[in-house]
Amino acid sequence: MHTTPSHMTRLSIAALALTLWTAPARAQVAGPITVYPTTSSLEATSTLQFTAYVPISPNTVVWSVNGIAGGDNTVGTISATGFYKPPAVIPANNVLTVSAKSTPFPAQIGNAALTITRPYPWLWSASPASVVVGNYKVTFNGSNFAPDSKALANGVPVPTTYVSPTSLIVNGAAAQAGSITFAVSQPGPGAVTGNTVSVQVKTAIISVTVAPAAVTVPLTNSQAFTANVAGTVNTAVTWSVNNIAGGDAINGTITAGGVYTAPAAMPASTVVTVRANSAASPGTIGQATVTLLAPITITVSPPAATVALGKTQAFASVVTGNANTAVTWSVNGVNGGSAAAGTVSVAGVYTAPAVMPASSAATIRATSVVSGSAFAQAAVTLVPPITITVAPTVAIVRLGDTQTFTPTVTGNANTAVTWTVNGTPGGSATVGTITAAGVYTAPAAMPPSSAVTLVATSVASASAFTQAAVTLAPPLPPVTSLADARFLEQASFGPSPATLAHLHQVGINAYLDEQFALPETTIPMPADNNMDSIRQWMLYNYSASPDQLRQRVAFALSQIIVTSANKLIYADEIIPWLQILSKHAFGNYRDLLRDISTSPSMGKYLDLANSTKPSAGSGANENYPRELMQLFSIGLWQLNEDGSFVKDADGNQVPTYDQNTVRQVALALTGWVYANNAYEYFGSPMVPQPANHDLTSKTFLGCTLQAGQSVDQDLDGVLDCLMQHPNMPPFVATRLIRLLATSNPTPGFIQRVADVFAGATGGTRGDLAATVRAILTDPEARLDTGTPTSGRLKDAIGQTVGLVRSFGGSFGPANQITYLYANMSQDILTPASVFSWFSPLYHIPNSTLFGPEFQIYSQTDATLRGNFFYSLIGGAPGLPAFQPYGNDMPGLAEAVNQLLLYGRMPAGMKQALIAAATPGYDAQTRITTMVYLAALSGQYAVQY
Repeated sequence: MHTTPSHMTRLSIAALALTLWTAPARAQVAGPITVYPTTSSLEATSTLQFTAYVPISPNTVVWSVNGIAGGDNTVGTISATGFYKPPAVIPANNVLTVSAKSTPFPAQIGNAALTITRPYPWLWSASPASVVVGNYKVTFNGSNFAPDSKALANGVPVPTTYVSPTSLIVNGAAAQAGSITFAVSQPGPGAVTGNTVSVQVKTAIISVTVAPAAVTVPLTNSQAFTANVAGTVNTAVTWSVNNIAGGDAINGTITAGGVYTAPAAMPASTVVTVRANSAASPGTIGQATVTLLAPITITVSPPAATVALGKTQAFASVVTGNANTAVTWSVNGVNGGSAAAGTVSVAGVYTAPAVMPASSAATIRATSVVSGSAFAQAAVTLVPPITITVAPTVAIVRLGDTQTFTPTVTGNANTAVTWTVNGTPGGSATVGTITAAGVYTAPAAMPPSSAVTLVATSVASASAFTQAAVTLAPPLPPVTSLADARFLEQASFGPSPATLAHLHQVGINAYLDEQFALPETTIPMPADNNMDSIRQWMLYNYSASPDQLRQRVAFALSQIIVTSANKLIYADEIIPWLQILSKHAFGNYRDLLRDISTSPSMGKYLDLANSTKPSAGSGANENYPRELMQLFSIGLWQLNEDGSFVKDADGNQVPTYDQNTVRQVALALTGWVYANNAYEYFGSPMVPQPANHDLTSKTFLGCTLQAGQSVDQDLDGVLDCLMQHPNMPPFVATRLIRLLATSNPTPGFIQRVADVFAGATGGTRGDLAATVRAILTDPEARLDTGTPTSGRLKDAIGQTVGLVRSFGGSFGPANQITYLYANMSQDILTPASVFSWFSPLYHIPNSTLFGPEFQIYSQTDATLRGNFFYSLIGGAPGLPAFQPYGNDMPGLAEAVNQLLLYGRMPAGMKQALIAAATPGYDAQTRITTMVYLAALSGQYAVQY
């Protein structure tokens, strides 16, 4: 702003005076308005503050540019306070009028002239500060230079090259010595020329230099020389060798262009001089020394190579004719190469570029360090990189098995590969072999390391290869016959490796014949007569006895015809009952009931012993008669042959008997006492005591017993009546099917078995061997594809004994672990009631399906079973059947599948087991984890 402080002071005082002075009450007289600065120049990149002297009250004004209030983008803008900003583009007429117009007196206007110019081009220095006559090149340093800036030499424009806002390059010619005054001009609109700088022009001093100044040239080889002439515009020279213009055959020749060719034979002196004489000043010369050498020859190998982008190729040089065999390497004439064409090391190792250049051909040159004219070269053809992938990259291959690996080669038309196994082409018998087609065959035996590496290498480029990792694994375990395993789950306490193999060899019917013919296992009397001792032996017997079918049937019968150690507290009290079940497991059901009825075990448990005819103070005991009918023979409700209920006209179930029937049967069964009429004697069956027997006639279930019959006659009459009752075949059939095969048999299954029990198929009524055979061979039992209603939940005894047997093991006869079964609600030989450990009529909660074993399968029982499984599995170090698969999770899962689930393990369960076991820190831990989780699964808990 050009307003002086003194002027501003005067304006301020005047303004103050106007403010303080009050005019007389008359019309206001307008005065002239003055705009400051009145005349100014402004660079287009700057701003300017205008002020107005307004001797008027009020002294407000409106600012305008070229008559445009507030201005615009063409002429620039001005604020209400007079602050002016130039436009982005200088207008063609760059002289503008800035006006301040009185607000109350619009006729009063003050104007100022404003010239908008381009930024002032400051020229700080010129380099060099002096030039010689002739062509020159000068560099300007300054500020505000623009691409269209022009240099002026003595006021005349000269060629100008814009470098940056602070740098220009100027080319021109000086005809004579003196000085040149330079300035920089910015063309219009708003044209402006900056300050000046002078450069001196001097007369040149002529000199000649030759390059290279010294060189070694083998005979017959050539070397190019250049002459640099300074101080004159005439750069022409004449060339000579040893002062002979153009040289001669003895010392070598040189062309007008400076190319020297060494002679064919070595002259007397091995050193010659090459000179260049200035044409402008013939006395001014420059020279170079040439040392002649015998010819140097170089060869490079390989002479040609194809190199993939990003890959390397080693080249070797051989130099003859000189003791110094060192060479320098170049690519396409660039020493060491470049990123574009590839680089080469001092040792001759070429590295192709990462990206294909414009030309796929590159030249690798080795030049003797002694003579630049001695070189040899190799041709390189660049190709896209060859990449190889192989699928799969990781595989588990079992001994003797094959696995196909598929290579994919890209970047070359030749997609062939060669294969190695652990570095051996085609492999070997030790680590496996591989065909040209990529089919790998694992060895027959496990090598020292189970890790094998397959490498596929491109035939087109040995540097292009990939590999696959193979983990050798033992063969999968043999497939377990699901049909055989399911049969043994029903016909024994679970399949063992030995029984599976034998059954598979002989077949089901032959196996049944063998089991029926085996002598029964003798039940020993413990020396201490302790119930725990017989419990331990029974657990051993379930797991180890050869007559497994008898033991399984006797175990089933023990849950129909029940006694319990909760009342029979000594071993000798319960053994008679066990012996009867074992003896008659394959006999006739009537014989079983006859011996049970006279057994001292049952006599004590259900109070038949010492039951006497009614008298004034007592009556016949009804406990055993009631359970004989309800639980042992005909049940509470009348049944059809297929096990369905008989219904009356109103659709109600029809009772099988009533209380009067119980009283009549109770009278018929009076008169039985312990042998020798002793107190609770268990050494032999109970005997009749006629004096205690009721001699009246008895009528029940459509049968009549005549008066006066003996104790034995009345017992036989009761049993004969029950055996002929239509309920007995479907009742016993249903109970045995549920305990051996499935909890929810179809009516057809029940009827087919009931017919066999009834003798309707040609056999004897009550034949248990035939009945068991019918159950185990029925199409429904042998259906290996499970249905939503098939199978039965294993009880604690069956599940744990089956797990031990699956490993080929057994419990010891004095195992000390039977207390665990009491914790799991299945205390051995100690069911809670006459209904055994669980009711045969128990339904799965919220379901119409029968599931008797579910009654004792609470969350607590399930947890306790799991704990017991873990102790059993952890106590079998290594689990020999699984040891080969400790580091092979898929193989281990399949081994567990075959051993415990007979091939029925779902794929999702396999993956879950593998995921759970894989983190194990050693093979034993992984095996234990997987076997334990499989044994704990619902798949294993159910006998399908």
